[in-house]
Amino acid sequence: MEISTFELLAKPIAPVDGLPADVLPVARRIVQGYFLNISNLESFTVLYRIQFTISKPVGADPNRIITLGPNRNVGLFVDVAGANNEIFLTQNGEVYSASFRIPARQTASVELLPQVLNVLGTSMLEVRGFVSLFRRQILPRPLPPVKVLLNPEIRGTFLPNGFPSVPNRSPDFDQINYSLAIASGKAFNEIPPELRQQIILGPIFQPLLEELSNGTLDLDSLETDNPEKARMLVQLLAELDASDVNLDDINTLMEKLEIPVRMSSN
Repeated sequence: MEISTFELLAKPIAPVDGLPADVLPVARRIVQGYFLNISNLESFTVLYRIQFTISKPVGADPNRIITLGPNRNVGLFVDVAGANNEIFLTQNGEVYSASFRIPARQTASVELLPQVLNVLGTSMLEVRGFVSLFRRQILPRPLPPVKVLLNPEIRGTFLPNGFPSVPNRSPDFDQINYSLAIASGKAFNEIPPELRQQIILGPIFQPLLEELSNGTLDLDSLETDNPEKARMLVQLLAELDASDVNLDDINTLMEKLEIPVRMSSN
């Protein structure tokens, strides 16, 4: 389900080239992020998938796309009445997505924010697109929509030019925030399940299980040597919760590799 547009910024609010020195302070920089409040109205925990589809730039421009990895220019966070927990995005072309849970009758703040320390140097981040939200489903079995309340917002902070490298005796910080139009036209919505896809666990787990079977899997260095593979395995295992009862594929695969481990929903 499409929710709203979004726009991430870390740039001057006006062109600075050619501005006289006495006018330059007016063209302050803004760091702007996207916030989505989601209230889970169901009596059970719901697993969601959020997707950010960016507007592809004309020509290669790293300041107009979302970049991932150690030097990522954005961070995605989820806060359910506690600390902000970063969740990692995955990319498929112009679509960036991540999964997260919200407990029953709880409200979460989902935040897509510029990574300030990585973007202040260039101060030219400008990414826009639209946001979609689905009920995540792991196995290809029917799931009903789930009821939510939604409130998308843009929030930004104005920074003095040159901050923090240029000293400023009276730093001028201001903030803005405004609600975005919801695609459905209402706050109360029913979020449909994502499109059903047959998940074949064999190709996903085969390399890891073969290393485990051969005794060549280095568990201590797994996360440092190959963080994407480790993250994929951990995330998939975490999503196979007690409601997902069909674990035949992975159990059959482990039996073929003579690994004396069997997974169950208990």
